[in-house]
Amino acid sequence: MLTPDDQRWLFDVLAADTVSPLEGGDGRGYVAATNLVEAGAVGRGFRVVDRVHPRLDELSDPLVPEAVRTLAAADPDLLTERQPSLVLAVGRTDDPARMIAIDFHLDTVGPHVPPTLDGYVLRGRGTVDDKGPGIAALVGVARAFAERPQLRDEVGVVVLCVPAEEGGALGTFGTRLVLRRTGLRAALMVFAEPTGGEVLDAASAVMTPVIAVHGEDSTDDHPYAGTNATLALSHAALILTSRLAPVAERVGAKLCVAGISTGTSHNRVYGRGELRLNIAYYDDEARDQLDRTLAETVAGLGADFRRSYGDVPPAREIGRRHEELVSLRWLKRGYPALLNRHPALEAVLDQAGLHRRDGVADGTACTCDAIWGPGHADYVVVCGPGDLDRNGAHTDGEWVDVRDLDTYAERMYDLVQRFAAHVRASSTTLHYQKETR
Repeated sequence: MLTPDDQRWLFDVLAADTVSPLEGGDGRGYVAATNLVEAGAVGRGFRVVDRVHPRLDELSDPLVPEAVRTLAAADPDLLTERQPSLVLAVGRTDDPARMIAIDFHLDTVGPHVPPTLDGYVLRGRGTVDDKGPGIAALVGVARAFAERPQLRDEVGVVVLCVPAEEGGALGTFGTRLVLRRTGLRAALMVFAEPTGGEVLDAASAVMTPVIAVHGEDSTDDHPYAGTNATLALSHAALILTSRLAPVAERVGAKLCVAGISTGTSHNRVYGRGELRLNIAYYDDEARDQLDRTLAETVAGLGADFRRSYGDVPPAREIGRRHEELVSLRWLKRGYPALLNRHPALEAVLDQAGLHRRDGVADGTACTCDAIWGPGHADYVVVCGPGDLDRNGAHTDGEWVDVRDLDTYAERMYDLVQRFAAHVRASSTTLHYQKETR
């Protein structure tokens, strides 16, 4: 399925440095890669629908993570000029019931790793996450329309090539922005992410709270005079774990108690610091329960700390001023999760060799841009070649087997045709029902 010309196209796209601005990228390579994707897609029969650039007012939206808002304020042009989303299409796009949407992200984690090919093994940044799957999907779709021109009058495919998946951006100035701007609707939406070629119809969203202490330092000469952030945050970590973990288990969420940062010197009491948590969940009800439990627990931290440690000299000052100095802020909050089913479209995918897997049950469903899909398609899935762990995504050893990309391209080729048959059958059924009424 992937011709030598297709492989050269992929190699050129991989060679462009598209490291996310949130990982230190400057955006110049991202624009170059977008141009390469556009030229290759147009040469294979796609048309350009739009290039969507973020506006500053969109980057200040409350759902945009704090890190993105901070970067936008420091370097507006980096995000508004050098992080475009490309919208491509082929075939009919006038009827959502006849449309498939495909989404893949062009940004990567850092550092950039140039591509190399050794036999069937393609190494380099983005080979499996996510340039390789995206280009393979484009090739498969293009081949289907090229070999069966009649498909252009029956169905259409829209492809979103986006930034903002990596670095904790959560698609907020990529997929989410394009879907909001265009109002795109489709029957099926496929996010071309590495899933071992299987279909996942769930994706977790995350909330990231930060417990911060803003007090005063002291030295070992007067250790009881400082507002000891290390003690306050250690207490918070234990209490939050004991209260949140049972809720997370009950609602099927994942609680990650991350790091505490105060200081490293042995002869100093640190009055400032942070504790970070990350909580992944699969439905909005779980999100709301976790949010409430977190807020209630944080509100009671001061009283609990004083009951346990109020008379202990090193903890006395931070206990006395706990409510004044300890606060909660959110890096990410309120994001939707993906959890959906659609028997008819599951069957279409299955016929194309893309078989469903229960990613919630086995823990393989992860966080990705697919959380923005609901409301824009009848069925939203994550499906692509390779495996995030096995293929070393986010490591300097990232790789993909070219044969896996080829198989995925073939599956997407089949998917377009199976979907067209589904549309024809659905149209015939509707016509028959009208005639017999």
